[in-house]
Amino acid sequence: MPRMPRRDAPGAVHHVMLRGVAQSDIFRDDVDRASLLERLALVSRECSLALLAFAFMSNHVHLVTRTGPTPLARAMSRINTGHALHFNRRHGRVGHLFQNRYKAVPIEDDAQLRAVIRYVHANPLAAGIVRDLAELEEFPWTGHALLVSARASDLLDVHAALAAFGDSVDAARAALRDFMRGWNVVKRNELHGEPAPLRLPRLESEIERVSREFGVDPSEVTGGSRRREVCRARAAIAHLAFHVHRLPAAEVALRLGVTHAAVLRGAERGRREVSGAGVPQSHREV
Repeated sequence: MPRMPRRDAPGAVHHVMLRGVAQSDIFRDDVDRASLLERLALVSRECSLALLAFAFMSNHVHLVTRTGPTPLARAMSRINTGHALHFNRRHGRVGHLFQNRYKAVPIEDDAQLRAVIRYVHANPLAAGIVRDLAELEEFPWTGHALLVSARASDLLDVHAALAAFGDSVDAARAALRDFMRGWNVVKRNELHGEPAPLRLPRLESEIERVSREFGVDPSEVTGGSRRREVCRARAAIAHLAFHVHRLPAAEVALRLGVTHAAVLRGAERGRREVSGAGVPQSHREV
């Protein structure tokens, strides 16, 4: 595939992220999720916006889009506003639903596109919502099930997404399934082509530093060890990553090898560990 445009122009591909204001939920049940799916299909059709991947989480949404003749900003405005109106009306709520507008990161080549599709569709795995890849293939709130099945879709541009994985549909699906097996080793620079990632180095440095302070090996922290001191260190890291550095819980979960829910629980326990472990004041929550 030729190099993709950097700016929002016809043919530009982006990883788009929408987050609930103050980390609040943007879905309360499957009715809300189904409503957004219908809206995505409608706006995609009317704006010729190709959707290559998506994942609906409780308080955020990931999309991988290819812009058509309608600017991405205009298409996203329709999606954001429509879902906010539906959600507020249905749940008797007022005020903003989404944090800011949206974030869109350009995707420039097939390698990045493959990595982003994997990252987006692995969100329910990282959060512990689905148990394994087999269950993900039946999960309705990401695009993975549509990519690996033969059923038609009026939502996802299946052929455009699979083109990044192989020349034929069957070969691409096999390559995609194989590629997804490495879902838990995705790195941010692989996703967005950043030579010096902005966020993961903070997490890596905290893993190294806190592990030293608790007298454990960093490989134990990320390797699933249940030793008491390892669990304490992991909780402290979760607190610093989530509450201090403001890293997404799903990203922290991927690196620590735990579920999204475990990160949130650990972040609260870790507040006590940080205060009692001699962590410099500058690293504590302000």
